Amino acid sequence: MRFYKPEELRAGMRLAKQIYNKQGVLLYERGLVLTDQIIASVQKFGLLGVMILDPAEPLPPISAEEQEFEQLQTAYMFRLRDCLIAISKGNQPQDLSPLVSDIVRRFGSLNHPASFSQTIRSSEDYNYKHAVCTAIFSAIIAHRLGLPAVTMNELVTAALLADFGYLYVPREIMARHEDELTNIDLLSIEQYRAKALQLLKPETNPYGLGERTFTTLSEFLKVSRREDPKLVTAAFHLNTKILMVADKYDRMTAMRLNYQPVTSVQAIRHLEKQDMIYDPSIVSALSSALSILPVGQCVALSANRRGMIVSQTPGDQFHPQVLDLTTNAVYDLSSPKLRGVIEIRDLLTSMDQRYHFDAQSLRHFVPDMPLQTMTRRIRMRLEKARKREAARLARVAR
Repeated sequence: MRFYKPEELRAGMRLAKQIYNKQGVLLYERGLVLTDQIIASVQKFGLLGVMILDPAEPLPPISAEEQEFEQLQTAYMFRLRDCLIAISKGNQPQDLSPLVSDIVRRFGSLNHPASFSQTIRSSEDYNYKHAVCTAIFSAIIAHRLGLPAVTMNELVTAALLADFGYLYVPREIMARHEDELTNIDLLSIEQYRAKALQLLKPETNPYGLGERTFTTLSEFLKVSRREDPKLVTAAFHLNTKILMVADKYDRMTAMRLNYQPVTSVQAIRHLEKQDMIYDPSIVSALSSALSILPVGQCVALSANRRGMIVSQTPGDQFHPQVLDLTTNAVYDLSSPKLRGVIEIRDLLTSMDQRYHFDAQSLRHFVPDMPLQTMTRRIRMRLEKARKREAARLARVAR
């Protein structure tokens, strides 16, 4: 399964994920073979790209939970958009409180590892979908940490409003990766974010937001899109720390223009390494709350091994029982003897092991002398056969 930009699509490719329109109506089903007409429609729709199955890859199963998550993202996105438009005009966001309650009710009480998949985001809806996913991840983490309902509601509200300012940032800046942002870009983003916070009118609070919501939003303003190792987060409120983890995880795994999303395993590994910025207990809560390595998932192991998860270790999904696809041996990665010897490096996104050669690569291929001799003989035989056939046809014509 690979990510392709619209201009890279070719007829005959198969969709790995469903495509919905802006109203949440299903346009194209998973497994559909692309035609020139469908590709033209996708390109006009304004998508950043689509996930495509490899030629030899079967269509992966999708759970009812994943399908519901994709549909809810679309519905929540439009509800949030209406709320933010109302705030920008100085009107009451009538649906904000019901939206927060719905997210908390659905995702703030999950007691099993949740299976979620990212949906395709266009340039028009990226910020809305990011805010929605950040709010959902925040609710999941808050439940794992045992936060009370009032605190969870204020956290989810802050998550939905945290990206308000990004809606005003010029698109050419938003399209850049964190590492590509200049100091001027970062200053511009900071100004737009601060301006959006003022639209919420914290002094008079006409929208009835909780005190912790404003605390979280104010602290989150100090968090740059580019990770700052000098940022001191120890004094931040717990809600702010949760929002930072949820925000970064979604940004890393989401699909965006000119940036290849990373796998959930890579995202969690990154958050774990940056333990001075992201609270380890919060990262652990997120990791345990998501079904990142389910049974049947193929993974890339250390020492260039490839495996498939056959059984999970309770409470430790990163050390399951894995079947080596080369030797058929089963490794229990939870065993102390294998710690540091064999470990899961990443998800295996493709089972296609064929070599891909382009025209430029083939120019470097030089056949050896025996192959040249054999090729010359074959050409001579074909030429003689062609001449005999031409002579026969000439005799028949006479």
